[in-house]
Amino acid sequence: MSTTWIIGAPAAVAAAASFGGASLLQHQAAHEVPERVPLRLGLLLELIQIRKFRYGVGCAAVGFGLQILALHAAPLAVVQPILVTGVLFYLLWATLFFHRPVDPMLALGAVLALAGLSGFLLIASPRAGSSNISGVAVIPLGIGLAVVVMVCLFIAARTRHENRTIPFAVATAVFYGVTAGLIRSLVTAPIVGVGGVFTAWQLYAIIAIGPIGFLLNQNAFQEGVVGSVAVGIITVGDPMVSIGLGVAWFEDRLTGGAGPVAGQVLFLMVMAGGIVMLTHRANQVAGAIKESLERETS
Repeated sequence: MSTTWIIGAPAAVAAAASFGGASLLQHQAAHEVPERVPLRLGLLLELIQIRKFRYGVGCAAVGFGLQILALHAAPLAVVQPILVTGVLFYLLWATLFFHRPVDPMLALGAVLALAGLSGFLLIASPRAGSSNISGVAVIPLGIGLAVVVMVCLFIAARTRHENRTIPFAVATAVFYGVTAGLIRSLVTAPIVGVGGVFTAWQLYAIIAIGPIGFLLNQNAFQEGVVGSVAVGIITVGDPMVSIGLGVAWFEDRLTGGAGPVAGQVLFLMVMAGGIVMLTHRANQVAGAIKESLERETS
């Protein structure tokens, strides 16, 4: 048996489990903080004082290390479909934590979204192109990300509370996908010596946008009563943004031809259907949870 399955696959499963646990802990911590103005930096200062949040950050760090190990031993086409099961682990940990059975429709929506993404990745089979991008790209990148944040806040301000998690989760996925692309560019850039990394513009772009993505993530968790919506959107959206940037920035290639393209479109439709089902059902579950809590407090 190759190292792909001996090391890569188990490491990817463990990483997905860690990411799922991290999301649950961070989601719970976000609801212990009073809601105020979105995207305020003070939210992170309040969260860091909560033990659940610190444990969640620790779980995420462990998951990131396991992800690196998995990618070192196995190709992206093997690792990524396994990693996206983090939303299923989220549902599993939530079931154990709250002592409630998994909602079948939530689980089905998550499975459809993940199956669609996994099928797309397996058929598209992205292949690496060039190694890095020009620093000139940082200008349209900064403008584009600023527009994403403004649109996110605009939609959130005009959306019902239970639906505000969607624009924040979409924006989080965009920022995480861009961060992944910048990390790829940084590690493949022709840097001379250890100190050369500090002259790379990618490092400072990562430092600038990474915390914004993390802050958007916590806002998505704070707004949503049912965290599986934010986790599902971010889990699916992050690699899709990364793939798109790979094609745009690095000239990555996807499998062409009428058959493969038709298959990619089909799986993208399945993925979209799963996200819609997950979102719709989560709103229903959130309403039921609110009614239950109101009856308990009355």
